[in-house]
Amino acid sequence: MNDGESVIVVEQHDRVRRVVLNRPQKLNAMDPPMFAAFFEAIDAAVADPDTHAIIIAGAGRAFSSGADVSPDPTGPSQAARKSIGHAPADMAVTRARMTKWLDLWSISKPLIAQVQGYCIGAANEIVGCCDLVICGESARFGETAGRLGYAGGRRIPVLMAASGPKAIEVAGEVADGVLLLVGSNRGIVQRALELLERGARRAGRKVEDLEVIWAVRTAALPTTAEALRQARPTSVHWGILRWGGYWLEPAGLKLPPLTIPDAVWKIYPDLSHAHDWEAAIAATSFVPDEVVAQLCEAMGLIGTAEDCAVRIAELTKLGVQNLYLMPLETFTPPVREIAAFRDTVFPRLAAAGLR
Repeated sequence: MNDGESVIVVEQHDRVRRVVLNRPQKLNAMDPPMFAAFFEAIDAAVADPDTHAIIIAGAGRAFSSGADVSPDPTGPSQAARKSIGHAPADMAVTRARMTKWLDLWSISKPLIAQVQGYCIGAANEIVGCCDLVICGESARFGETAGRLGYAGGRRIPVLMAASGPKAIEVAGEVADGVLLLVGSNRGIVQRALELLERGARRAGRKVEDLEVIWAVRTAALPTTAEALRQARPTSVHWGILRWGGYWLEPAGLKLPPLTIPDAVWKIYPDLSHAHDWEAAIAATSFVPDEVVAQLCEAMGLIGTAEDCAVRIAELTKLGVQNLYLMPLETFTPPVREIAAFRDTVFPRLAAAGLR
């Protein structure tokens, strides 16, 4: 660790708490125990009524080189071995980490990063949660590129996520494939393929040369009415708050003028990623049910499992071959969708000769 010294040093200067990453011989690279100690120190500073501001700093010549990816010489524990590849355990770890970062981001006391030298990888996550960043002349921000490759020496294909017209054209021109975050009705599919073809043509290629994946918001519930209700936050964020505003015209949608209430902006962290989904649904009550239904039809697979199977079959007739299913809620595992696709959607598609 750090030759017996604490990897996190806490200093109190009047009403300011200074939390120092103290592993200078490793450029303050943070292993799991150090992350735990860091968050404990932050929690203690937040709970202390005599601390009015918090400074995060790094000892030595770097703020932090990010997560320590050095192999553990003792090897993984028995519990760790059992959890590897085990979905519930993986989900629990991911949720716990996400909660910690969200807690850091939402601290009510002023949070200040004092950065010198390298600030790499996960250290950027810390800095991104701060209200103010003070940098020395030596500060260097960056990421560590993954060293991935196929055993046979082939290069890894580059797929580009794209949601706007310019990005889609660029993907068609330079990428090996594209993940389209655009919606999924006939007009949207046709417009997206036109843009992709335009970019591919500039590079002397064809759309058929690319791997095209369509990201579709998905909700498979017992009734269509229940699915539309659950999809309210996502559809309103997409169509009314205009995250997907460009795609309303090719989708053939003309929305009535609507006044967005303050309740929408109070949803944490935002409408389509709400931690409290029921509160997000309530905040969208200003949008008529028929408008939500139109948005959901353009946006993805929203309805019963049978409805989803029919929509997928229709999409294949438009040339859609690959789907990336995106459940509505960020903080809840897609248990319903997994069951619906396993028990109903996939068997129906297989019976229709689709896979």
